[in-house]
Amino acid sequence: MKLSLAEGIYLIALDDEEGRLLAAAEKTIVPGVVSACILELSLLKKVAFEDLKIHLLDNQGTGNKILDDVLSRLKEGELVIDAVKRLNPVFKDVQVDLNELLVHRGILKKEATKLLWIPLSERMDNANYAFESEIRKALKSIVLKGSRPTPPFVVLTSLIYDCNLMEEVFHDKDELIDAIKVGKDIVRAGIIDPEKEHVLQELKDYFETIK
Repeated sequence: MKLSLAEGIYLIALDDEEGRLLAAAEKTIVPGVVSACILELSLLKKVAFEDLKIHLLDNQGTGNKILDDVLSRLKEGELVIDAVKRLNPVFKDVQVDLNELLVHRGILKKEATKLLWIPLSERMDNANYAFESEIRKALKSIVLKGSRPTPPFVVLTSLIYDCNLMEEVFHDKDELIDAIKVGKDIVRAGIIDPEKEHVLQELKDYFETIK
């Protein structure tokens, strides 16, 4: 996947017609992005997990502003859930940074709604849908064809489920039923290590409290 996990979740969470965050993700997008960053840092071997606690391995930056901001704020030995809760208010405006990153990469573009010459509101338009399309195709292949996901897609699929976004990808009711089952169970597929699996299971319980 050519995007960070956080960017991938955010693209799915944007309403393509309205250019704004979907109502279903309003409560979950910030903890979803923070969780995605922490899990991606573990995939990049910047952090490790042990008994649901974070262990800092490498403080060298990744080159991604949001990932590096999260990395710089993590605390040695802190429980992952506690870190997500603590960082939620810190990153409450993370959509602004995500918009800037994705505009800079030519994936999104800002469009202003105007009345005559007066700007009324701003929306994000998907300028290069290929990136989001790649994610959607991979998710559908995992759910509908039983394709074996990579570790990043295990994390992404699990968090998309946690953030109430499966319905945005799977519009058909029968497909959605299958997608929800996969979203619940994918972390137990034996693709990620037990520590990451344990963290993702704990995150599922946490997200149930904020939906």
